[in-house]
Amino acid sequence: MRKIKIGICGWGTVATALHRSILKNKNQIKITHKVDLEIVAIGARRDNPKYNAGETKILRNIFDVLDEDIDVLVELIGGTDDAKTLISSAFEKKIPVVTANKAVIYEYGDILFREASYNGVDFLFEASVCAGTPTINLLKNDLAGNKFLSIKGMLNGTSNFIISQMEDGMSFEDSLSFAKENGYAEADPTFDIEGIDAAHKISILSNIIFGSPLPPNEFLIEGISNISKQDIYIAEKLDFTVKHISSADMRDGKLLIRSNPALVQKSDYLSSLKNVRNGLVIDTDLIGKIHISGSGAGGEATAAGVISDIVRLASESSDHNASSKEDLKYRKISDELFSFLIIVNSSYENINSDVLDMLAEHTISIRNSGLINNGNKSDITYFYETEEIISTALQELLNDLNNLSSNFKTLRIEK
Repeated sequence: MRKIKIGICGWGTVATALHRSILKNKNQIKITHKVDLEIVAIGARRDNPKYNAGETKILRNIFDVLDEDIDVLVELIGGTDDAKTLISSAFEKKIPVVTANKAVIYEYGDILFREASYNGVDFLFEASVCAGTPTINLLKNDLAGNKFLSIKGMLNGTSNFIISQMEDGMSFEDSLSFAKENGYAEADPTFDIEGIDAAHKISILSNIIFGSPLPPNEFLIEGISNISKQDIYIAEKLDFTVKHISSADMRDGKLLIRSNPALVQKSDYLSSLKNVRNGLVIDTDLIGKIHISGSGAGGEATAAGVISDIVRLASESSDHNASSKEDLKYRKISDELFSFLIIVNSSYENINSDVLDMLAEHTISIRNSGLINNGNKSDITYFYETEEIISTALQELLNDLNNLSSNFKTLRIEK
């Protein structure tokens, strides 16, 4: 039986969940994987009042953990610059690293992958995407031999939780507060609600299956902070759900990466995933489409992904590090064809006929339109579902529409 001595840097929600989970499941891991996990030291600048590390050594200088007798460093301090320096220092000492920090991989992934390979050590990051739901190892190992066509899904549990609460009648603000109360959102939720967290994750997945650099050269990033109860209500009436979708797909040798809110048909697999569930649809040439889902938020779920990487280090001896293609070409989102839902609120009684005339002038066809009863006596709400158009054509329409009404919204409809 192999013993793995672990050094942990960071002492927040995930780190304490990792410590607790290893102690709790230590014997089961021995039986199942023939690996004995021992936490040697924790690097933490301050104590965590919510958790007691017991007899485990705590070092106030996180870099001192690298001087301990450890077989692997688990980086959980978060952020980018300090995390990058810590990871690079571990590689220089020939210490493998496991991390759940998607931000540092997004910003410095290409550099860190090269450093790991140069020093002959592994750099694993299963928990950086979809927490403990097995995703990265699935793409890198279990689907070897397949050509990847696309990957699409919901990669931020906080956003999905907020949208689920809004579907139950809560406002965006109340849903966000509820997410914080339940530990699903940070005190500063910007990365989650503005799409940045999901963008980091889809970038990592795209790097694995398409070799795109980190960070990518072309990217659409939009969050859910502008999604309203009315958007949720209208989507429901039209047999859609609102989801935050991240995707990467290769067509004609060119890559498109995006992370944005979109309308998803209720019949779609992703539409059924609620609360903090993450879900992915992976399209391959040999197997076809594969659906996976699991919890995308919470300390225990993320700790499970970290433990799986530590156990993998003990049982395998191979190059786990990713690489990028320098000559990769991209498609521009502005040139892509999408259908859009246009929502117009106005007190002007002829607004519908004027909008229809404007659509005709711009040669934009619609597949569905109508009046929505929004319960507002002063304003009326119309919706217009367009056929597929490029974003630049939509923007030209919206520039003119702004002269008719300042209260309108567009939502991309997922293919």
